[in-house]
Amino acid sequence: MSEHRHQTPLRGIKVIPRPAPGQPDYTEVNYRYAGKVGHIHEVVGIGGKRLAKVGFDDRKIVYYLLDDLELDADAEKGTFHDRT
Repeated sequence: MSEHRHQTPLRGIKVIPRPAPGQPDYTEVNYRYAGKVGHIHEVVGIGGKRLAKVGFDDRKIVYYLLDDLELDADAEKGTFHDRT
């Protein structure tokens, strides 16, 4: 069985999503996870925008614009993949 790993410099960085209210690119799920601690799994470019795939402790994955994330680069890096 192969290991699931993404190669991105921000992988594992602790983040807190802080999306602006009424952002048309977001759904109710984005706002439900706003303010909660997550970790970046990977960063992707879609439609000229940089999005971060953010994983939360309940194993939910939510995409956010990279600019809408508060990064804590000093925290211990890791995702839920690293804990299993």
